[in-house]
This record gives sequence, C-alpha cells and structure tokens, in this order.
Amino acid sequence: MGLFVGCGVVRHRPDRLFLLTGGVQGLAFAWGLPAMVWWVVDLRLSPFRLAVLGTALVLSILVAETPTGVIADLYSRKYSVVAAYVVMGTAMALGPVTELFGVLIVWQVLWGIGWTLQSGAATAWMTDELALAARTYRIGALPPVPARATQQDRETAGGDDTDGGDWPDRTTDQLIVRHAIWRSVGVMVGLAAATAMGAWSIRGSMAAMGMLAVAAAAYLAITMPEAGFESPRRRVQGGGAPKIQHTSAWADAVTLWKRGARLVRRNPSLLAVTISAAIAAGAWEANDRLSALRLFDLGLTELDGRGAVLFFGAAWFVMSALAIPMMTWLHGHLERSQADQRSARHDAILLARFLAIAAVGAVVLALSPWFAVALVGWAVLDVAGETAYSLTEAMANRHADSSVRATVVSFVGQSQAVGEVAIGLALGTVAQVVTVPVALAIAALLFAVSAAPVALVGRRAQGAAQ
Repeated sequence: MGLFVGCGVVRHRPDRLFLLTGGVQGLAFAWGLPAMVWWVVDLRLSPFRLAVLGTALVLSILVAETPTGVIADLYSRKYSVVAAYVVMGTAMALGPVTELFGVLIVWQVLWGIGWTLQSGAATAWMTDELALAARTYRIGALPPVPARATQQDRETAGGDDTDGGDWPDRTTDQLIVRHAIWRSVGVMVGLAAATAMGAWSIRGSMAAMGMLAVAAAAYLAITMPEAGFESPRRRVQGGGAPKIQHTSAWADAVTLWKRGARLVRRNPSLLAVTISAAIAAGAWEANDRLSALRLFDLGLTELDGRGAVLFFGAAWFVMSALAIPMMTWLHGHLERSQADQRSARHDAILLARFLAIAAVGAVVLALSPWFAVALVGWAVLDVAGETAYSLTEAMANRHADSSVRATVVSFVGQSQAVGEVAIGLALGTVAQVVTVPVALAIAALLFAVSAAPVALVGRRAQGAAQ
C-alpha cells in the first residue's frame, strides 16, 4: 500500500500517475508467485498443462491486443487502463476458487484480456497528457493539467504552443524506463505481500492481490485526467458548442488499424523490433512456464507449498532489486541520446546485446546440473529480459504517431503474443515428450536468434551515418 502514499501529490500529475501504473502493473505480476507455486507444487501440473495455461493467456492477448488498442485510441485511454485492472484483479481474485483445469484456463484468458486493455494505452495516455502540458505551460515545475486547456489557460500560464514543443519527445522514453523501475518496485512490494500471506495461505494471497488490483483501478479512475486526448469520433459541426458526430465505429477502427499496420511495415526499426519481439517472446514464454519447474527438479523437491513461496518470493525479490540499477542505467542512456538517428542506431544495437545476454542466462539455466549455477542463469535471464522489454517499448513508442500510438504499441504486444502461441506451446510439448532442459536449451537459441533483426538494423544505420 506504500505505492499509494502521497495521493495529494500524485493526483492529476500525468508523469507521476504513469509511474504509479507501473507499480500497479508490478503488483499484478507478483501474483504469479503464489499462482506458480500453487500450480507446480500443490496441483503438480505437468509441463504440457503449464504450457497450455500460458498458451491460453497469450491467445487471449493475441485476439484482444489490437481491438483493445483501437478502442483506447477511439474512446478513452484512461478508462481503458482503469478497466484493465478491474478485469485483471477479478481474474486474480477468482483464480484460486477451484482446482478444475478448465476453469483455470478461463481465468488466464480473462487476465490476458485485462492486460491488453492497458497495454499501450497507459503509454499513449501519458504521452498525450505531457504534450498538452508542454503546450499549455512553460517547462519547469509541472502544474496539474486542467480538465480542458484553453488558449486563455496558455496565456495565463505565460506560455504558448511553441514553448517546450519537443519536451514530451525528449522525456517519454525516460519515463517509460522509470515506469519499468516502478514496475520492479511494485513487483518487490507485491512479492513481500504475497510471501507473507502465502505463508498463511497461498490461495488466500492470490485472492487478496486481486482485490488490491481492483482497489488500484478505483484510485486511478478518480485521479487520472484525460485532457490531452480527443476522440476521433468527436467532430465540431458549425459554430457554437461542439457536437458529437456519430460515425461508424467499425470504419474508424479499421482505419486506425490500417494506419498502425502501415507504420510498422514501412519503418525498418519498428519492423525489426516487432520481429525480434515475436521470437524473444516465444522463448520467454517457455522460460516463464518451465524455469520454476527446472529449479524445483534440481534442488527443491523437498519443499512444500509454503516453503516454495518463501524461496521463490526471495529469489524474485532479489531479481527485481537487481533490475532497478539496470533500468536506472538505461534511463541515463536514453536521456543522453538526443538525435533520433543516433538513438535508433544505438538503441537497436543495445537491444540486441541485452537479448544476447538473456540467451546466455537461458543456456546456463537449461544445461547446468548445479542448482546454484542454474539459479544465477535464471537471474541473468530475468534482468536482461526485463531491460530488453522496456527498451523495446521505448523504441516502439518513439516511432508511433500520436493518433495511433496505442494501436502501434499494441502491434508489438500482438507480435509477442504470436511468438508465445507459436513457440511456447511447441516448447511445452518438447518438455513433456523429451525433457525440460532440452526445451529450455531451444528457448536459449531463440533468444540469440531474436537479437539478429535489431542488430542488423543497428549496423545498417551505423553504416549509413558513416
């Protein structure tokens, strides 16, 4: 609950509220601790069933990612974020109600749909709110954004439309990385809560964390402004007060979808990021579902559910803490990178390096016969993967036009879902039919392959600059 301290300071500040959404996102991620322990230790689900749960989750993301991104671009990014945590929180709270495998799949699908409601929408909301603030006020101490800024507001503030016009473009990348830092903090807070409650009841901790997510949604509904977003379904007709012109929602959705697809296809950097994200996500899905099973088989078979919660809670807490300095370094890197061309070149090469490091960690996890060494490999994989994820989102956001920003970022999320469905279930089958280490070794190879597209774009940009 420490994330909600200082509500009076955070209220109506888009930058700080965006960071708060990162903390809430981390709380939602931390739910995976008691859920994973319940599935692996208490229910003893097979590798294939674990893969099926993951496939159900990512299939729901694949199906819902673009429609929910379009809805956010058409109607409201704020309420898309609020609805996301209501839906995810409901799935989290109801997840432990029954042990029936079919019902577990339903809750995974619901969680996935909730995830897509905020995927891209929070970043797009933040970018537009900061753009409005930059146009309305002189850059300095950022005051609260009014309900709807007018020209009189701008004159009163002493600024104009040109003051700090490029400010949001120079700060959104850094805010995305700070958002990831807050997500790591949220994971740490959630892990501490889940571990404490899990020592009492694993299923009770799952339900309690779901209710926390719903409470966070209520807070965001009250505090988030939405003054920088103008729905394309609103049209001004003639003089006087604005009126709403009811156009075809389907036609508007198709138009936005095509614009987002065209931007991804024509931008080499964004296309490379999308391809890389698809491959890496498939490898990550296999590790996400099988790494705990691998560690459990290597040295944790004597632990019961409560002992496993304590161990994995401590391990994930340490990995989240290790991710924070990496995110801080990445924040500084993006802040120092000013020119767009140089940023695209350096960031693409940097993303390739983080994916290569993740591949090394995945190899160690898959092949080491020693529990302690495999645990280190898992930590390297987790920290490098989290950093790569944040850099991927920053690169996608940079190349997206404001009117389709949520849609374009959702395209990247959709590509990840494609990779998770196509690769994750296949590797789960390999783990079931062959062995878990073989499946994880293949995933490690895929991490290395995923570095190739962004590395190629980075090298080409470097050659063109020279």
